Amino acid sequence: MQRMAIVRSLLIFGVAGLLMTGCAGTAPKPEFQQELDVQSRIDVQDETVVNVTASDGVDILDMEKSRIAQRLQERITTKKQLNPATGAPTQYRVELLLTRYDKGSAFARAMMAGLGQIHVNGTVTVFAEPDGRQITRFDIKKRFAWGGIYGGATGMEDIERTFADGIAAALTGQAEDAPPEKAAGE
Repeated sequence: MQRMAIVRSLLIFGVAGLLMTGCAGTAPKPEFQQELDVQSRIDVQDETVVNVTASDGVDILDMEKSRIAQRLQERITTKKQLNPATGAPTQYRVELLLTRYDKGSAFARAMMAGLGQIHVNGTVTVFAEPDGRQITRFDIKKRFAWGGIYGGATGMEDIERTFADGIAAALTGQAEDAPPEKAAGE
């Protein structure tokens, strides 16, 4: 009897943990502080330069920042191909300030959903060059806490990919599972 109660409690915590988090492949949504104008969405002819820095107290290696910058650049390049040219080419500087970077524990995630969570949080600010005019600013957060084999097998690099997807989608207006026409109207 008591053993069943313990098992039931563990299942309830596991299900609750799953319901509170998205899967590794779900791109996060931005929380805009300054909305991005439709005319400023990055399109096929625009160029971007991505810089990644970290807030004081965020434990991240230079190699990891470079990897995130490269992934973000790749995702922007891929998504902007879906946007037709809307005028003269523009050069954008994308500044990502990481405010949280926590790899969590794969072992803890494998044991139970909700433990050993992965977190990547940041603030994205985009400037139009050469004048340095700020065109958008938003916060974005990705958390992963699934358990079991899936939780244990999912690592920080997997979460960085979807984090970059969320940022690229916000900058190009390309919603993750929506056709370009719908994304442009959001």
